[in-house]
Order: sequence, then C-alpha cells, then structure tokens
Amino acid sequence: MTISSYSSGTKTSGQVISFRAGLYAVLALVIYGLSWYYNGQLIPLLAAGSIVLMIWGAIVWWPCLRVGLIWPRGFLPIFMLLWFVWFGLTLFWSGSPYSSWFYFWVLGALPLTFMVAIMIPEPVAEQFWVWFWRGILISAWILSAMALWQYYQGMATNIILANLRPFGPLLDTNSFAAWLNLLFFPVLALYFVKDGRRQVSFLRGGVHLEAFFYLLTLAVLLLAFFSTSSRGGLLAWVCTMPFAVWGLWRQPAARSRFLVVAALVIIAFLLMDYAHGYDLIGHLSPGYITSNITTVSRKLMWIATWHMYLSHPWLGTGIGSYFLNYPAYRLPGELASAGTYAHNDYLEYLAEGGLINLGFLLSFAGILMYAMYRLLYRAGKALQISDEQRLTALGLVLGVFAITGHALGNFIFYNLPLSVLAGLFMARAWRIYGTSENTQPLLPKIGINHGFIAQIVLLLGIVVASWNLLADAATYAFLSDNTWLNSVIKNPRQRTTLLLKVADTLTSLRPLATQPHVYLANTYLTLAERDTRMNSASRRSLVQAALHQYQQSLIGIPQQSGVLNSIGTLYLTQGKLLGLDATQRQRQTLLAWRRGLAIDPESISLRNQIAQLAYADQGDVKGGLTFLRAGLARPLFPYPRSELLLDIALMQWRADEKTGAEKTLLRLLHENPAYEPAVSWLQSIHRQAELHSGDR
Repeated sequence: MTISSYSSGTKTSGQVISFRAGLYAVLALVIYGLSWYYNGQLIPLLAAGSIVLMIWGAIVWWPCLRVGLIWPRGFLPIFMLLWFVWFGLTLFWSGSPYSSWFYFWVLGALPLTFMVAIMIPEPVAEQFWVWFWRGILISAWILSAMALWQYYQGMATNIILANLRPFGPLLDTNSFAAWLNLLFFPVLALYFVKDGRRQVSFLRGGVHLEAFFYLLTLAVLLLAFFSTSSRGGLLAWVCTMPFAVWGLWRQPAARSRFLVVAALVIIAFLLMDYAHGYDLIGHLSPGYITSNITTVSRKLMWIATWHMYLSHPWLGTGIGSYFLNYPAYRLPGELASAGTYAHNDYLEYLAEGGLINLGFLLSFAGILMYAMYRLLYRAGKALQISDEQRLTALGLVLGVFAITGHALGNFIFYNLPLSVLAGLFMARAWRIYGTSENTQPLLPKIGINHGFIAQIVLLLGIVVASWNLLADAATYAFLSDNTWLNSVIKNPRQRTTLLLKVADTLTSLRPLATQPHVYLANTYLTLAERDTRMNSASRRSLVQAALHQYQQSLIGIPQQSGVLNSIGTLYLTQGKLLGLDATQRQRQTLLAWRRGLAIDPESISLRNQIAQLAYADQGDVKGGLTFLRAGLARPLFPYPRSELLLDIALMQWRADEKTGAEKTLLRLLHENPAYEPAVSWLQSIHRQAELHSGDR
C-alpha cells in the first residue's frame, strides 16, 4: 500500500478528492495568513496558526496512522522528522523554557509543514497544490501592493531616506525582502514554463495569458523588492540568480525571456532606488561595509553571539532565548540593534542550541544544494520527470535557497511566514524530484499492531499543545494587551476582579507563563502597602504570596531583571514583615538586585539602587561613584547614558562635590544637549550662584 492509496482500499471519487484538496488548501492558506502579523509579539496569532496547523496535520495523518504509518522513503522526510523532534527535545533543557516554547512553533513550522504536506495522498496533493499556489500568487500581489503603498506613503510624508524602506507585515525590511525573494524564483520558473507553451512569437500576436500574468507578477515583485533597498536581499538574489540562469537557459527562446526579465529588473531598480540616489550598489562596496554602523554592529553582535556560545557550548541557552541573554554579552560600540536577534541565523542556532542545532541548519542548506545538483546536473540521468516539473521544482528550491543564504546576514527563519512557506515549498519540490517509493507500515514493526493507539497519542498531543497555546493567547489578551477590555467592561473594579481571576486561573493552567505570576504579585504587594486597615498577619500573608508569585515567574524565564528588581525592593521595604533583620534585608535585597544587574548590565535603575544601598548609605560615597562610573563602560543608548550621568552628578552633589557634579552635568549636555533634567539643574545652579554673588 502506498501513500497515494492508504486512505481507502478503493478508488476515491473525484468529488471526494476535490473536497479534500480544497479543505487542505484552505487550512494551509489560513496557517500562512495567520503567520503574517505574528512578528514574535502577537501570541494569539501564533497560537491560532499553530492550532490550525496541528488540526491540518491530524486530518492528513489520521488515515495514515490507521493503516500503521506508511512513510515516504528518502533522506529528506527522515531529516525533517528528526529536526522537528530535536526542536521539541530542546524544550527540556532550555534555560528559558517559556520563551523557547514559542520559538519551537516558529522554527519548527518548517519541518512540521513539510511533514504534513508530504503525507497528503498523491491525487489529492496535485489538486491541493493547484489551489494553494493560487493563494500564494494572490499573496505575492498583496505583499507587493503593501510594499509600494508603504514606499509612496513614505515619500508623500517626506520620511527620511534611511526609513524609506517598506517592511510589509513584518517588523524588518530585510526579512520582508527575503520573503519577496522566496516568492520570486518559483514565479520566474513558472513564467518560463508557461511561456514555453507559446507557439507564436510575441511580436506576431502570440500572447499566452497565463505566462503574461506571471510576467506581470514578476514585475510587481521586482518593484516591491527594490523598494526595500535591502543589501542582504540583493546579495541573496544575485547569488541565486546564476543557478536560475543555468537551469532555464536551455529552454527554447530562453535568451529573449531573460532579456525581458533583465529589462524588468533594470526598470524596477531605476524607479525604486531613485529616491535613495541609487545608493544600493554603493552600499555593497567594501569601504562602505567596513564603515557603516549597521554592518559594524553586525560584526560586534556576531562576536558577542560567539561568546554566548562559548559560555554554553554543549546544548546552548535554549531556542528563542537570544534576546534574553544578549544584554549581558553586548559589546561597547554596538548600539544599532535592539538585541532581539543575532542577524545571522547560523550563529544564533549555534548559541541557542549548540553544535547539534547548527548541524541541522547546515544540513538543510546542504540538502538544498544537493536538490539543485539533482535538478540541474543530473536531471536527464536520474530523474524520470518532465522538464516542466523539473523547472517547477527548481524554482521552489531556488526560493528556499535564497532565504537560506540570506540567513547569513539577517534573521530569516525566525519569521513565521517564511518558515511556513519554506516547508511547504520544499514538500512540493521533494514530491516532484524525490523518490515515489514508500515504506511498509512502520508501527507493526515496533510492536504497535493497532493504529488507533497512535491516533490516540496524536490526539492527546494536539490537545495538550492546544491547551497551552490557548492559555498563552489568553495571557497575552488579558494581561499584555488588554485595552480592548475597557470597552467591554466599563466598571474599573469589575475589570480588576476579572483580571485577578484570569491571572489566578492561568497560574494553574499554565504554570510556566510568567505574566500571570507577576500580575498577581504586583496586586498582592499593592494591597499590602495601601490597605492601612489590614492587620500585620494579613499583610504578611500578602507579602509572602507576592514573593512566591515573583519567584514562580522566574521558572519559565529566569532572565527577568525587572522581576529581580521587584524582589529586591520587596525585601527592602517589606522584609521586616517577613521576620528579617536589617542585615538580612540588605543582603537579600542586594542579592536580588545584583542578579538582575548581571542579566541586564545596562539597567540604570538597578545600578543606581545598588550604588545607594551597598555604598552611599554605608558612608562609602567614593565606592558608590566608582560603581556608577563602571556602568559608563557598558554599551548604553543615549537616554540611559544620560540617566546614569545624572545619577553620578546627584551622588557627587550629595557628597558635597559640587564642582565635580557641575562638570558631570556639562559632560552630559555635551553628549545629549536636549536632556531636560540636566538643563534645569544647571540653570538652577547658575541662578543660585548669581543670587549669592548679588548678596555679596
């Protein structure tokens, strides 16, 4: 029995095939659509997309498991299965399990969508792809229109040229350019395939409407692509294009088609880079790259990422934990990034998952190269497929190859829609160029003779995963971005009561979620501090409950300097209620604060609090000043740096070093002339000096 026939022992009717193909296409497009605006932030979209993906997988896999799990032969399906399992295993040793949970779905979307798509029976798969590809073409036009709209809106509002770079539904313009690359190469291949069916030349009126549509799609994709002014995207496009030329050049009339495409490229570049003064090419020169702040910062980020790996060389810090660990490794001079991603997926895979994690990504790149080798060099010798099928598969592989190369200089696979689409493109390509043989049922070989056992396990896994995802979505909707609740429940007290109940419920349903614990802790602490009618025993219970909730929130994500700051403040202000003497309170406070500062050395509030409590309050003002000044060696953005200089000036003033304080303020204003607190203080100092001189 093969995958093409496992779903029924008899021939499936055309209506059933069409229905299933349409259903699968709708589910796949819903997953793809939900992924657009996730951007690592809108957890409800990730939850919804992942749940729909699991439902789609269950529908596809259900009949397959019933007959004992028939598996396609070949290396790629096994590799994708192992890759997905590996992502799941990393959750058990991640240093930040709650954060890793979300990136498990983002990064794991690539192998998971592949495994679902390759298990669709053959007759259904062909119709599924027809419908799904139409949806992808629509998305190409939507994304292109979005890019052009953002570009011309920027021009209309006289936005600065550095920001005149569309980002589509993403938060990063380079990742958006990678998305357009991912769509460009399959469309290019299909343009050659469709236009090759034309019997009469274009000049003689031979227009193939489908080919002409693909040509128009190429045009709008190129306009959108060059509007992004992405150097990484252009380099990935330039490095991938020779393989496209190699594969398509032998087609009839290929030269004229490439001339048309080249003309579109030139026109798109001339139109879209005009506002930038055609600086895209100049930005690729060695001199510009070595001096430009964004590329210099990338180098510093990569060095810091390497240090992160050296600190956790075996299994890494946990997938999706980079932004939590990066502040402790940020190097001076790197102030051009938010520190969210390493801008190099290979290095980030290494830091987050060690050598094994990097090995999977490198192997995936190797698989793409081997696929291109088969489709380009061995096509006539080893593959028994038509030239149209070969070129279709080649276009899909080239699209994924382009974003895999682009991942050397940007964060690519950490964008959910790119992972989803890459997995589906690879599944379609492999279905064309891979082997058509299948294994015998695998479950009986390991002693499972009843398929319903595997079906129950699959169902339980989906229920548990969906349960957690829904809890995460509720956490975001009620505790992170709950402004919508104001219009639903007008009474503030009722809103507060509801949110408390939700937070309390979520701590039981989703113990690793950090925000419900923090919300409850803050509420308990506020009640203990503000309700003066409460007796000491009740206040003590509330403070203990708040401390417990803060500590519980650190289980899911230990790298929360803000929570450690709150714990330290709790010990300092409420430690007496907990039965701690002054020395114990100070010790526990400083321990929590120093842990927080180690996680985020750029925290000005923590550094200032430690300087006050550990040094200034003990009479060691010079020690406090030394501790504060040490923070200036950290890579600080302008506003935090100004805050730190102001704290130094305040400590100098309290130590009666008025001249030193004034010099520090002048230094602050030299670096940041618009910092209002320093301006006001200096004006006050000068007014007082004028009054004193007038009295004399």
